[in-house]
Amino acid sequence: MSNESREQILSDFQDCTGLENVEECIAILQQHEWSLMDAIQAVHEGIGGINDNESTVPVQHTTNYSTSSIVNNTTNQNISNNKRQSDSNEFDDTDQPRIIKTIPGNQRIAIGTHPTAENTSVGDLHFTINFHDQTEKLTISDNQTVHELRVKVSEKFSVPPHKQNFLNWTMKSYDDRTKLKDLHLSLENIIHLSSIENGSTDQIFKHTTSSSQGSSEFPLTVLCEDKSGQMIPYKLVLKSNTTINEIKKQIETLAHIPIKQQTWQGLLGANDTDELHQTAITPQGRLIVHHSDTSLNQQIPTIRRDIKQAIISTDPNEDEEMDIEHDNGLETIEDDDITILSHNNSATTISTEGISGRTPLIPDDCTDDTAALEHFAHIFHTRYGSTGPILYIGSLDQAIQDSLYSSIHTRRPLAIYLHNDQSVCANVFCSQVLTTDSIIEYLANNYVLWAWDVTSDANRTKLFGALRRCVGNQCTQRVGSMENDGFPLLLIVIRSRGSLELINIIEGKSTPTEVLLNLIQSHESFEQQRLRDVDEEEMREKRENLKRQQEDEYEQSLQADLAKERARQEEQDANERLIQQRLQQQQESKARLPDEPDETEKNITRLKIRLPDDGGVLLRRFRIHDNLQVLFDYLSSEGRMFGEYKILTTYPKRDLTTLNPTETFEQLKLYPQEQLILESL
Repeated sequence: MSNESREQILSDFQDCTGLENVEECIAILQQHEWSLMDAIQAVHEGIGGINDNESTVPVQHTTNYSTSSIVNNTTNQNISNNKRQSDSNEFDDTDQPRIIKTIPGNQRIAIGTHPTAENTSVGDLHFTINFHDQTEKLTISDNQTVHELRVKVSEKFSVPPHKQNFLNWTMKSYDDRTKLKDLHLSLENIIHLSSIENGSTDQIFKHTTSSSQGSSEFPLTVLCEDKSGQMIPYKLVLKSNTTINEIKKQIETLAHIPIKQQTWQGLLGANDTDELHQTAITPQGRLIVHHSDTSLNQQIPTIRRDIKQAIISTDPNEDEEMDIEHDNGLETIEDDDITILSHNNSATTISTEGISGRTPLIPDDCTDDTAALEHFAHIFHTRYGSTGPILYIGSLDQAIQDSLYSSIHTRRPLAIYLHNDQSVCANVFCSQVLTTDSIIEYLANNYVLWAWDVTSDANRTKLFGALRRCVGNQCTQRVGSMENDGFPLLLIVIRSRGSLELINIIEGKSTPTEVLLNLIQSHESFEQQRLRDVDEEEMREKRENLKRQQEDEYEQSLQADLAKERARQEEQDANERLIQQRLQQQQESKARLPDEPDETEKNITRLKIRLPDDGGVLLRRFRIHDNLQVLFDYLSSEGRMFGEYKILTTYPKRDLTTLNPTETFEQLKLYPQEQLILESL
């Protein structure tokens, strides 16, 4: 190993452990053959000083302190003191800092008390059950089983025990016969309940020991890093009773990565002995395996320094309470976030002025969301030297409209980043996750990102109002139940069947790889829903197009019928007008027609008019001095309008309608009698 490599390992070792004595660091590394991971783990175990299987927690007595605080200062002296304290289970009154080992269940233990049989006796556990928009409380003895708890829950919500799914229970091994005290629950617990129906996708974690699971298939995709740093996918179809250790052996065979050099991401806290169906890993999920030789610096576990503001007490005998958290990963706090105010022989005081004194990402008095987000981006750049991810500048309502209610082909999921400066994870998440190029690029290409700072009560209240109005009560309750150290959060919201749904909460203690993996999985879930929406949209468009086509055809048919009706009506009106005109002409002709002369009168002529189509004969007497127009008036009075016929003489053959109507019958030699033929035109 070159000197440069050892110098880099030494530097990384000091950064991760906080040890300043170079000779001591070199000695520890030499003991572990310069294996950075082994050396760091040894220091962590020395600082923690407790076995994971033990149920007791070392506590720190603070009666002689004017101001109590937890200080992280990992010197060799501290490590040895902590080891002695863990071994003897005795608590001294020295001012030595120590890392507090945690136990599951977020239990609270009073400082200055010792765990005794009284603390572990049978007691009552209190549960707050959230189901949809309902909230109920119940109390049950810790000597009872999970099944008995489910029965009590069914009495509150009418959800049968076999259909109950506790979404936020991440314990790996339990069934209905497990006693509650074996789960190491706290006195106060919250359960997010969902109902498991046939084919439902609401069932997230399924804990069971039935034999049927042993034979069901469990597909997984494992991305393995090769020596060149490329990720090679391996698709595995396993049995649900396959253990994590068996999977690691398979990867050792397939990817040629020894188990000792495998660094896994995505196991969600599963142990080597856990079977797949006992873990929070879901079928079709993705796991990532790094080779420790190539990804050592990225996978180094870091020490989480729980910095909490001291509780000042005037009564030296007053008990104080301390949160004992279940750490999924240890975090580091940047040095500039902690300010040492004073240090003397009697007391050591740490203040959070480095956090509270800094400019907040969003000021309390900011009433305009656009200005608030611009201020957020500016202060983020000032703090972390990076512009960070691209934020949506505007209100939450506008972000939802532009992301989840846009066109089906341009729709994107909404990511809501919630920051809290009081969280120990805030600076690490911002500086190591939100400034990572791959995460920034993936968020920019696949999400609409909206952010808010909930450090102050005013901004937190404003956020809850916006979440309740835009997303729903269930999302608001889940965020509201989070402690400060649960932040920062990334909420992933999608639109499913017209309503908004919170599908994932990424916590601030996640590593960059875990965050990216969660973002990819959440986007895949969104994309599946979007494709279903696209299919439904296309089917809806086809139905609407068919409906519009049918409506157009009906409208065209209706217009054609209306046109025919108008034509018929117009024709009928024209005929009626023609009839009226004929009647009027007939009446006018009758009025002009002179009376028929008597038979005995002299100078008369008798005309016999044969009608067409065997219509009969008209006989009438006229005076020889009457003109031809009198004949035409007579025919009009009989319903034969001038212009619709011609009148022919027999010999010589003449058409009287072409002659001068003022000529008399005498002039036309149509006397004493004449036979005429009327022909229709």
